[in-house]
Amino acid sequence: TLGYVILYVKDVSATLDFYKEAFGLSIRFFKDDNGMAYGELETGAARLAFASLTLANLHLQQEVVAASPDKPPLGFEIALVTTDVPVLYAQAVKAGATAMSKPSVKPWGQTVAYLRDQDGHIVELCTPLP
Repeated sequence: TLGYVILYVKDVSATLDFYKEAFGLSIRFFKDDNGMAYGELETGAARLAFASLTLANLHLQQEVVAASPDKPPLGFEIALVTTDVPVLYAQAVKAGATAMSKPSVKPWGQTVAYLRDQDGHIVELCTPLP
């Protein structure tokens, strides 16, 4: 069972606030202990979580490659399922997401769009598969 996915970011609090504003997700948990921050969003069965780079280095005992909006994106994406991709896409861009590709209907019938969050991670917005 997939419980959660953790992304390492510079500022967990700011990232949680961004996802709340951009995608309407609720913050489930947040704790910051002198820069060792961790937070989770309510996203359904599996949670999307964020940990500070400081906490990542402590737990993993090595540095991690951090996403950055100024560099090519890392080789993965977060997919958020919604019934109205164009509305959520516009909301996310208004909140500061960077547009990658506008909503379009794919040959298999799914509407899909791509953005980058303020940390540089790729976020796919998509309708449920038909």
